[in-house]
Amino acid sequence: MELELYDNKFRNNKYTTGPQRYCQDEGRAQNRRSRCLVVITVCLGILCLLLIAAIIYQHIMCTSKRAVIVLYIKLTAEREIQATLMLQTGSSNQNEKDQLQNSFNSLSQKKLELETRVKDLTAEKGQLQRNFDSLSQKNLELETRVSDLNAEKGQLQNSFNSLSQKNLELETRVSDLNAEKGQLQNSFNSLSQKNLELEARVSDLNAEKGQLQNSFNSLSQKNLELESRVSDLNAEKGQLQNSFNSLSQKNLELESRVSDLNAEKGQLQNSFNSLSQKKLELENTVNDLTAEKGQLQNSFNSLSQKKLELENTVNDLTAEKGQLQNSFNSLSQKKLELENTFLLGYVWGPDGLFISNELKSWSDSRQYCRDRGADLVIIDTEEKQRHISSLVKESVWIGLSDIENEGTLIWVDNSPLNKGFFVEGQPNNYYSDEDCTELNPTKHALNNWSDFQCSYKKKGICEK
Repeated sequence: MELELYDNKFRNNKYTTGPQRYCQDEGRAQNRRSRCLVVITVCLGILCLLLIAAIIYQHIMCTSKRAVIVLYIKLTAEREIQATLMLQTGSSNQNEKDQLQNSFNSLSQKKLELETRVKDLTAEKGQLQRNFDSLSQKNLELETRVSDLNAEKGQLQNSFNSLSQKNLELETRVSDLNAEKGQLQNSFNSLSQKNLELEARVSDLNAEKGQLQNSFNSLSQKNLELESRVSDLNAEKGQLQNSFNSLSQKNLELESRVSDLNAEKGQLQNSFNSLSQKKLELENTVNDLTAEKGQLQNSFNSLSQKKLELENTVNDLTAEKGQLQNSFNSLSQKKLELENTFLLGYVWGPDGLFISNELKSWSDSRQYCRDRGADLVIIDTEEKQRHISSLVKESVWIGLSDIENEGTLIWVDNSPLNKGFFVEGQPNNYYSDEDCTELNPTKHALNNWSDFQCSYKKKGICEK
C-alpha cells in the first residue's frame, strides 16, 4: 500500500504541474523540473526506507518466498527511477516520455497484482510464528526508526524554502541524467523480461490460492488500516504541494541529508544480508528436520510390520485359546471332584504330590513342604508337567528360582534347569525382583510357567 501511495503522489504531481510547465517560458519550466526532481529525490529516499522495512517484514512472514519479493522490490525501485528520469527529459522528449509512461502505467498495474499475490503468501504465517516471536523486537525497533524518519521528513519540509538558489546546478544534473537515459532504457527492457518471469511465478501461485483463501479475512482488516494511512498521507501530500513554492533556499542541506540517507541505506543493506544468512541457516535446519522425518517414517513402517506380526500371533493364540478352553471344560469336572476330597496333606496317588491350603510366599511355601518331609516340586519331564497342570486350578509355586544367582535358574535340589515350560516371553524379570517361578494352569499345559515376585502369596506344590 505504501508503494501505491507513492505512485498516486507521483501521478498527481505530474498532472498538476505538467500543464503549467509547458505553458510558461523556458526558465519557469526548468525551475519546475528542478523542483520536481528534488521532491522525487526526497520521495525516493523515503521509499528506499519503506522498501527495506517491507523486505524485513516479508522475510519474517514468508521466508520461503523471498526470491519473489526481492525480484519485486528490484522491479519497483528500477521502475520508479525510470519514471523519475522520464519526467526530467523535458518537452523535447515528450513523445518518448509518453511511451515510457504507458509502459510505466502497465507495470504499475502488474505491480499491484504482484502485491496482492505477495500478501496472499502470508498464509504461511503459522509455520513461521516461532521465528516471528524472536523478530518482533526488531520490528518494534524498525517502527521506531520509521517514526524518527517521519520527524525528519517534517524537518525536510521546512528546508524546502532554500532550494531556488541551486537551480542552475540542478539543471546541470538533469543534463547528466539525460545521458543515463539510454542505460535506463536497457534496464527497462531487462525489467520487462523479469516481469514475464514474475507473471509465470504468479501463475504457479494461483494454484495455491485455494489454500490461502482462509487468510484473506485476516488481511482485510490490515487493508482497512492501510487505506486509513493512505488517507493520512494524501493529506500530507496536500501540505507538501503547498510547500513546493518554497523549495529554493535549502538545496545544499537537502543534498547532504540525502547522502546521510544513502549511508543509512547501506547499513540497512548490511542488515538485510545478515537476515539472508539467517534464512540459509533456517533452511539447513529444515533440511535436517526433513531427514529426521524420513527416519521416523522408516521407524513407523517397521512398527507397522511388527504390528501385523503381533496381530497374526494374537490370531494364533485365539485359536489356541479355543482348544485350551475345551480342555479346561473337560478338566473342570475332574478338578471339582478333587476339590471335594481335598484336605491338607492329601496325597495324589503314588507320586507323593500334595498342595498346601494356605497362601504363602515362595520361601514360606518351601518351608511348609520341608516341615512335612518334602520340598517344592521339581518338574523335569513333559508327562509330569501335564499331570500337575491337570491337578491344580490356580497359580502355584514350584521349586525353581534364581534367588542365589540372578539369571541362573536352579531347582530346590540345586540341579540346573534342563527343560522348561515357560510362557512365551518368560522369564522377563519385569519388576526386577521376579526370582521365583509359578505354574499357571489356565495357560497351555506345556507353556504355563512365569517368573514372579517371591514375596507374592500363593499355594505351593510339594513333593516327597
